[in-house]
Amino acid sequence: QKSLEYKDATGKIYEGFVFYPADLESSKSKHPAVLVLHAFHGCTEFEQEQAENLAKQGFVAMAADVFGKKILMTSREECFAMIRPLTEGDRSELAARLSAARDALAGLAFVDETKLGAMGYCFGGLCALEMARRNAPGLRAAVSFHGTLKPIAGMALGPMEASVQVHNGQADPHIGKDQITGLYDEMNERKADWQYIEHGLALHAFTLPLADKMGRAGVGYQKKAAERSWKMMIGLMEERLA
Repeated sequence: QKSLEYKDATGKIYEGFVFYPADLESSKSKHPAVLVLHAFHGCTEFEQEQAENLAKQGFVAMAADVFGKKILMTSREECFAMIRPLTEGDRSELAARLSAARDALAGLAFVDETKLGAMGYCFGGLCALEMARRNAPGLRAAVSFHGTLKPIAGMALGPMEASVQVHNGQADPHIGKDQITGLYDEMNERKADWQYIEHGLALHAFTLPLADKMGRAGVGYQKKAAERSWKMMIGLMEERLA
């Protein structure tokens, strides 16, 4: 593991956390790599643990930072104040921050920049889909866990290069049916390779072990859904980043 500081085009500083496969130093070949994109509190120990788990599966993985170095939200009000400007309109600021994270990971000497994946939770799920929607260079797979599905306003819907996998809680009140049917229509119009998986009775944030402690209606951890969705994500990454 190492901390990786990087900047976007404006000079704003971010901090990612990179995890490596055990054979990295002995291998002379470049490795496929996956960005882990955080939920709305910022890059926490949870995202770093998921990146470490990906490294155990043979990927280079970086828990990326979308808010800025050392910026973590401590309340819902702070979270929404940070996220709202990034997720409205054409989302160009969000795209720039994700591009900076992609470039930081792809620029590592031991990473194969043609074999990249992105996966994320809640806000990070939207971010992973954002990268697929914009055909980020080298991106072959994008996976969203209980993320917002809203499309990019005004974006032309050309072919999509990355394979997309979306995991949603069937009982999640935060993702409306309009978002789901909208995703279907968008993916089909873009002739994407895509999957949408609903996990029965699962609520919003079903992968997050601390979700039950948030005290919010419609939010909760479901162990089976978390474990099954992880296995499906690994399967897609292994297939597309091989």
